[in-house]
Amino acid sequence: MTVKLLDKDWMEMIEEFPICAFSCGKDLQETQLSISNKYGESSVSEIRTSHFCISDSCTQCMGDCKVFSKAENMNGFCFCTVLQGMVSCYGKYIRRKEDNWLAGHANLWSCREMEGYSCFAKNKPCRTINIMLSPAYMEEIAHWYPLLFDSLLDKYMKGESFRMFSKNRLLCPVTNRALNDMLNYKVIGNAAPLYLDAKILEILSLFTCRSESKDCSACSCYSAKDKDMFFMAKSMIEQQYRNPPSLCKLALMVGTNVDKLKKGFKILFGTTVFGYLSDYRMNLASQYLLDTDKTIQEIADTIGYEYHSHFTTAFKRKFYVSPQEYRNQMRK
Repeated sequence: MTVKLLDKDWMEMIEEFPICAFSCGKDLQETQLSISNKYGESSVSEIRTSHFCISDSCTQCMGDCKVFSKAENMNGFCFCTVLQGMVSCYGKYIRRKEDNWLAGHANLWSCREMEGYSCFAKNKPCRTINIMLSPAYMEEIAHWYPLLFDSLLDKYMKGESFRMFSKNRLLCPVTNRALNDMLNYKVIGNAAPLYLDAKILEILSLFTCRSESKDCSACSCYSAKDKDMFFMAKSMIEQQYRNPPSLCKLALMVGTNVDKLKKGFKILFGTTVFGYLSDYRMNLASQYLLDTDKTIQEIADTIGYEYHSHFTTAFKRKFYVSPQEYRNQMRK
């Protein structure tokens, strides 16, 4: 099947394929869109400020889907990474015939005009994170770190299309952790814009400071299929955090053994399977404490803790205060 998206279609197709944009005001803006039709299911969450836009997209097609897109006068820089699955792209803005974006890989790029295809495999979930950076923001960053970004800014000002690396780069565990922290920005409350700003700089610095000739030696021993398997395990933890499967069952679900899952997960994400589950639950709990009036017991039940005391102990281990103290301090 083929879906065509032309300039004139953007307003009509906005729910399916929104375009990253920047906020016109000073405040942080959040939007969430989702759709389900004969082509598949898609959801997009966006966080916008006047100088960056973070887009978290999840797509699953009912059949092999080929999406044509065209955009003119694109304005800014884009850091793109795939968290799950893969997407194949080809078109005028790509020097090679085909550009495969695999789970765990990323690049920083810019082009003024884009025209090409994105291909999604049947029943293969794909999750991508795009961080769009305004030219003014990149100019500011280049002023702080000229050795890293001056050459990219110069290419942009000349109207050139470019990629920071000729091939997409595998994210190291430290960068993955920073990326996950960024997506859990709500735990910071009113300081979220400043926190996101710092995390974007951290991600860019970790990514750009890696030599193109070097790869993460620990990660490079795993194939692209293995890495996709570890990302699938991570996704399953997020989907089943209330009643998580055992390590044995999780390994069976993703098609590997327990030993390989434990080692690969720790190398790729910088934490254990249950460490990631605990962090995910605690970040959700902090959001409930800030955004709802649920009791501590209700929050414990919601995120999968049978005993209130166990939840309180785990929360204090992560945030160094009790859930009630956290709620009081953050709301003040």
